[in-house]
Amino acid sequence: MTKLIEMRNLFFLLSFTLLFTACDDGDIIDVSLDFNKTLKLCEQSSTDYLLYDTKADPYETLSLLFPSDIAANQDIFNPTQTPDTTKLIINNSTIKFNYRTYDGDPANLLCALVPDPNTHIVSDNFATSGTVRAISTFVDDDQDGIPSAFEDANLDLDDNPATNPTDTDGDGIPDYIDADDDNDNVLTINEHHNYSEADGLSLAQDTDGDLIPDYLDDDDDGDGVITRFEDENGNGILSDDFDEESATPNIPRYLDNTAVVSYPNDVFKPNTYKRYITVDFKIEPISFEVLNIDYIDFGIYTATKSMPED
Repeated sequence: MTKLIEMRNLFFLLSFTLLFTACDDGDIIDVSLDFNKTLKLCEQSSTDYLLYDTKADPYETLSLLFPSDIAANQDIFNPTQTPDTTKLIINNSTIKFNYRTYDGDPANLLCALVPDPNTHIVSDNFATSGTVRAISTFVDDDQDGIPSAFEDANLDLDDNPATNPTDTDGDGIPDYIDADDDNDNVLTINEHHNYSEADGLSLAQDTDGDLIPDYLDDDDDGDGVITRFEDENGNGILSDDFDEESATPNIPRYLDNTAVVSYPNDVFKPNTYKRYITVDFKIEPISFEVLNIDYIDFGIYTATKSMPED
């Protein structure tokens, strides 16, 4: 068999090319696989993950199949530490990597419980060996409008809010994933922190002028009654409680320092935050029946989860 042109470091940026040789006559078939490297996941199976990328004109797919009933594999898409690397060994049995071509759009074929009968696989090229490295990372954010880096005093000087994090209210939830940083039952995003790229937090509202911005102050008006105890009707919405007999009846109790009646309430709003997960899949080396390749950048899978998970 005619030796193939050496294929090294051809897989980079947005496209790569596989060169296959036909064993009978030595012809070289040039197939351009300009995939966008944005991976999708089929989750219908209770035993396997199917991760894939598709392209049109012509219709082609790259796919990776591997078991989902193994704890280490489940951590790929639900990492508990960042970064986290998982290694998979392609064996064309339990772990498969395929390049396929089709005579129609495969979108309704790959994950469909009832496959499209009008689309068929024209060619199926499978890897006989290879090592997949899945590098999982995540970023947590409480979506309060303040970047995580600004919610950490950075006392450890590592510029990472997740290590030695600031927890203003001491509730065990670091500020960067705490939707209510001062535990006053008024969400941080509603306390006029006025964050902007130009001014940072210098324009944050400070109702009582004590140099503690309202979003970090559990007594916003400085009247001696903590904000959480100024919820007269106990519905968790402090902005609708007014003292009609106060000097400023049009201002909610928690911002009115002349409204000093206390309504004790130790019920806190539940805290949730978002986890943005990114998984980068690399394969090296990888062997097909007629081709050895040093490196494939398979692509990136992204997901967003609400935390803590139900």
